[in-house]
Amino acid sequence: MHQALYRKYRPADFSGVVGQEHVTSVLKYEVAGKRTSHAYLFCGSRGTGKTTCAKILSKAVNCLDPQNGDPCCKCENCVAIDKGWTTDVMEMDAASNTGVDYIRDIRDAVMYAPSMLDTRVYIIDEVHMLSDGAFNALLKTLEEPPAGVIFILATTEMQKIPSTILSRCQRFEFRRIAGGVIAERLMEIAEKEKIVLERDAAQLIARLSQGGMRDAISMLELCSADGRRVDRALVEELSGGAGRQMVEKTVEALANKDRATLFSVIAKLYESSGDLSVFWQELIAYYRDMVVVKTIKDMNREDLRKVVLDLTESEFETLEALSGRFRYETLMYHASVLDGALASTGGRTGVSGRIAAEMALLKMSSEAVDTTPEALLSRIASLEDRLNAGLITPYPAFADTKSDARTEDTQKVEEKPAKQEVQLASKELMEFSEVLHAYARIDPGTAAFLNGTKAYLYEDGTLRVGVSNDFALRMLEGNHAATALTAILKNTQGVDAKVLFVRQNGKDPSNGMDALDELT
Repeated sequence: MHQALYRKYRPADFSGVVGQEHVTSVLKYEVAGKRTSHAYLFCGSRGTGKTTCAKILSKAVNCLDPQNGDPCCKCENCVAIDKGWTTDVMEMDAASNTGVDYIRDIRDAVMYAPSMLDTRVYIIDEVHMLSDGAFNALLKTLEEPPAGVIFILATTEMQKIPSTILSRCQRFEFRRIAGGVIAERLMEIAEKEKIVLERDAAQLIARLSQGGMRDAISMLELCSADGRRVDRALVEELSGGAGRQMVEKTVEALANKDRATLFSVIAKLYESSGDLSVFWQELIAYYRDMVVVKTIKDMNREDLRKVVLDLTESEFETLEALSGRFRYETLMYHASVLDGALASTGGRTGVSGRIAAEMALLKMSSEAVDTTPEALLSRIASLEDRLNAGLITPYPAFADTKSDARTEDTQKVEEKPAKQEVQLASKELMEFSEVLHAYARIDPGTAAFLNGTKAYLYEDGTLRVGVSNDFALRMLEGNHAATALTAILKNTQGVDAKVLFVRQNGKDPSNGMDALDELT
C-alpha cells in the first residue's frame, strides 16, 4: 500500500526535526537528565512538527537505549510505539471527542500502571476543541498527576486554552519553518524519490506552505503524481494560483491606471477557472512586500530579501521597481481595499466573484470614487507629487510663463560645453533615480522613455540626461518632462539645477568624466 510522503519522511528522532531546534534541544536535555515534566503544551501553526515531536518524546521516555536524549528507534519499546502495538501511548483527537465523558475515561485509566512500558503517554491533538466541562475534568488530573503518566497537549490556537491549564503545562511554541529550510528538505526528498524538482519550484512550494513542512511535502507529492518535471509553472497551476507574473502585471496596471489590463487579468482568471480567492491572497501578500520595501530602509539589502521577504534576486528587483511607483499612502489605501474585498471574492463564485474583484480593482485605480480616509490620503499624496513636479502651483504667474516652457526648457544642446572639473558621485545618481520614481508616479507613460538613462551634472547649473534615440527625445520634449523633472529635483532633493535632455551616442559610458565627451 502506498504511504504518503509526509508520513514516509516523518522524523523518527529529535535530530531529524528541522526548524524547531529551540524545542528539540530542550526536550533532549530533559530526557537525557530524566527531568521530563508530567504535562506539555505544544502550540503553533499546522504542519510545524507538534505531533511529530510528541510521538518522538513518547518513544524517548520509554526507550531502552536512549542516545543523548534521542530514542534509539530499534529497541522493542520504540518499535512497539512506532507500529502502534502498545496501548500505553494513546493519540487522541479532541476535535471529535470534545465531551467531558471522554476526559473522565482518561482520568480513570491513568490510575492503573502501564501494561507494557515504563511511562504511559497521552497525546491530545487540537486540545482547544475540548468543552469547558472537559477542561475542568482534565484540570483535576493535571493538578494531581499519578506517577508514570505524561500528557502532551497540542493546539493551533493557544488563546483558547484556559489559563488554569496553561499554568500546569510546560509550554513550547513551534515556529513557522523558514522557506529555505523547507526548500532544502524538499530537494532531499525529491532526490530520494527520483522526482525531478526545480529549485525555484521548491522555493515556491515552500512559500505557499506558509512555514508548514507537512503541507509542503504534500504539495510536492501532488505535483509529482503523474511523473512530470516539477517546475514553477506546474506548481502555480496545481496550487490554484495565478502566478507571480500575473500578480506583477496587475500591480503594474494599477500603477499605470491601466483599467483595460485590470479587466483582462480578471477575465483570464475567470475563463481559465482559476481560483480567484488564491489570486487575491497573492495580491495582498505582494502589497505587504511592497510596504516592507517602502518602509524598511536601514536593513541590509540581503537580509531584507532573504530573511524578511524570502525572495529571489530577480523577484526582489521587480518588487523594488514596482514599489517605487507608489506613494506609501497609496499602498496602504490599496491594501485596505484588497482586504475589504477578500471576503467578497473568497465567498463568491462565478460571475458575482468576478464582478466583486473587478469593482475592487477599479476602485484602486481611481481614488476619486472612494471617500474613505485611506483614499483621501492617497489623493493628497498624489497632489504632493504633482506639486513637486510643478504641474500645479499656488502662484498665478505660472500660467503666464508655462507657454514658453517648452522652448526654453527642452532646447537641444547645439555645442558641447568646454570640459570642466566635474565630479559625479554615485549618490547623485541614486538621488536622480528617486526623482525618476517620483516622475513615474505622475506620468508613467512618458517616464518609460527614461528607463536606463544616466544624468551628468555640469558646473553651469544644468543636469543633462542622455537619451538614446530621437523618438524618445521628441516624446520627452512634447510632454514637458524637463520642466517637471527640474521642479521635482528642487522640491524633493533641494538641488537647483536645470534638467536638459541631450542625444547620446550608442556607447555606454562607464563613469562621469568620460561620459561628458559622449554627449552631443
